[in-house]
Amino acid sequence: MEESTTVPADAGSRPPVGTLPVLVYDHGLDPNNRQTALAIGDQSLHTGVVPELADYYYYVTPHGWVLLVAPGPSPRTTCLWDPRTGERVSLPAMDGELPEYGDDWRCSLSDAPTAASCHVLVLHTRKPSFRYCRVGGGDDDDGWKSHDYDIGNLMRPPPDHATPGPSVVIHEAAAVGGKFYFHEKPRKLGAVDLSQATPELSFVDYQEPELPEGCNICRGHLVASRGELFDVQICHKEFSAEVLTVGVYRVHLSGAEAGAATPRQVKDLGDRAFLLSYPNSQLLVSASKYGIKGNRVYFNHNVLDERDGGLLCIYDLDEQRLEAVRPCPDIPELLRNPFWVLPTSTHHDI
Repeated sequence: MEESTTVPADAGSRPPVGTLPVLVYDHGLDPNNRQTALAIGDQSLHTGVVPELADYYYYVTPHGWVLLVAPGPSPRTTCLWDPRTGERVSLPAMDGELPEYGDDWRCSLSDAPTAASCHVLVLHTRKPSFRYCRVGGGDDDDGWKSHDYDIGNLMRPPPDHATPGPSVVIHEAAAVGGKFYFHEKPRKLGAVDLSQATPELSFVDYQEPELPEGCNICRGHLVASRGELFDVQICHKEFSAEVLTVGVYRVHLSGAEAGAATPRQVKDLGDRAFLLSYPNSQLLVSASKYGIKGNRVYFNHNVLDERDGGLLCIYDLDEQRLEAVRPCPDIPELLRNPFWVLPTSTHHDI
């Protein structure tokens, strides 16, 4: 990994320099609200202070935009901010308490923020609840709204399996066709529709990909790109933290109206690459344009919650080979999980 460079604190409303795409690590309050970006094209590190990330509560989206929530008493001003250009899109003021930890909220957009139909969805990852608003809706559209849902309970292990476990919670959503898709229940694919007066949650049958030999558990990421939905499975060896293999599946939604969605394996991504992290996941098109080899899956791997953010893993679908690097071993502790920032030209394609 190349030697780090440092960005002056007055560099303005941009991410730390480096050729995008970058994986951003937030150092938190100490020292000096800094962020470090790993440019995956040349594996270089770039450290600086991004005022928006230092001065606001922030929640990244798969589109690359960031929801900024102003500090201070409620109601708080909110907006969507593009870290690649500095552009902002105003949102209604937000009432209520903020989560204790930054990663307790996950944000997603139904469309590009410039679209009048775009909804902002904020999932609470610790309880069955979400907030949402419409871009351009303003106060006349009742601003931010809250919605609690009930999609069942987790099963407890024996001998307590007869007692209902904790509520099932939506942790991740990927938007296709104006709906937010999620996969939290076995053999079911769910969708949140915010186009109605009251949010509607629905489910279709979903035949999950089979576990490969030697694998007992998989960690899935739903990723939307150009109107398509993908299910990327990080497969672990037995029940360990070791990654065994990675599988990519295109989810065919054509049968959703009939009550079923079907995953079909994709073995060749061409000149595309998946960029996965806990806060956001994206598909980079024209990877070679940015010095990155296509047909690869890049993902942050930190199932043990290591304080430096864990590993960046690179899985080559051609060679079916895994590489891993530890980008920031000297960071004592992070404010939240690392997240991706894509080149500006690609957010229209997501």
